[in-house]
Amino acid sequence: MSTEFSRRRFLKNSTGLAAAALAAPVILKGSRVFAGEVLTVRDMGGAFYEGFKLGFYDSFTEATGVSIQVNTNEPDPIPQYKMAIDTDTKLFDVALMTPEHVLRLRQMGDQYMLPVNIEVKNPDDFTPNNFEPDFVGVAIYALAMAYRTDTVKEVPTSWADFWNTDGFKGRRGLWRSPVTTLEMALLADGVELDKLYPLDVDRAFASLDKIKSKIDIWWTSGAHATQLLKDGELDLMSSWSTRAQAAIDEGAPASILWNGGLYNIDGWTIAGNTDKADLARKFIEWCLDAERQAAYTPALACGPTNMKAYDFIPPEKAKLLPTAPDNIKGLTLLGAPFWAEHQDELTQRFEQWILS
Repeated sequence: MSTEFSRRRFLKNSTGLAAAALAAPVILKGSRVFAGEVLTVRDMGGAFYEGFKLGFYDSFTEATGVSIQVNTNEPDPIPQYKMAIDTDTKLFDVALMTPEHVLRLRQMGDQYMLPVNIEVKNPDDFTPNNFEPDFVGVAIYALAMAYRTDTVKEVPTSWADFWNTDGFKGRRGLWRSPVTTLEMALLADGVELDKLYPLDVDRAFASLDKIKSKIDIWWTSGAHATQLLKDGELDLMSSWSTRAQAAIDEGAPASILWNGGLYNIDGWTIAGNTDKADLARKFIEWCLDAERQAAYTPALACGPTNMKAYDFIPPEKAKLLPTAPDNIKGLTLLGAPFWAEHQDELTQRFEQWILS
């Protein structure tokens, strides 16, 4: 995939995060200055842990002598992130977040995330919206449709097909969250991909009313989604692309439909109460290298944010990633500003709807 193609595609979208240059960088000399220390990192577990271990963790330890201790984010990482800082509990030094997570934390105060303060010498190699004062993106993933190729006889091409339970038979599943599920409902109801935001919430719930009785399982985590697809408990489902690809890699006869999906950015933030800020910055710098980002793709089917990484990814693997040309053209960026403002209220409404 050419870097220029990707950049043109990504520049059509914006996260809505405040545009700002990174603060004055902290220049760290010497690769072993932190040898013997432990850095606690939070990621999403599963394929994320396996991929980042390949790409980032092991190589950082080998180069610096720093041990990486990893724990796993909750599906919504904000409450525990906030609690850790509010109580000065040292749960982590660096945590994987998304743009809407960052916006929500910013709304709560400026004590939750430290400035990243790193020097980026090659910013043009990266996808847009990747660098913020308190956030640095390292992976791009998507929420898309996954389906079993052994049981779904008519191949779906849109969310309207997913909603068409007469024409497309099979057990169905959706994420038990309003985030992306409301978008899927609007796409099924005829809203164009580039006109989703601000979401017409009432229309989305009306669309969900039409399929609610046909949803067999409301999945609750990425690992749950992988297992459901792998075991054949669901035939058609929404899924994080990374989790669906994990099931496929483990032998599930399944495929991903990219048309009508949403992509998002996973990136590192630094905990506001860490006493290892400089070490955290050195680690984040480490994760921006093109070859290291390419190295996570055998285990984690995310698109790199450093587009030079595609120089090191085999073509057969590259075509499976969200940022591959044939895939990204069917995706739009998740509306971080909308969800930062409305996620709490819509989560409450969604849960009430599920239980009604």
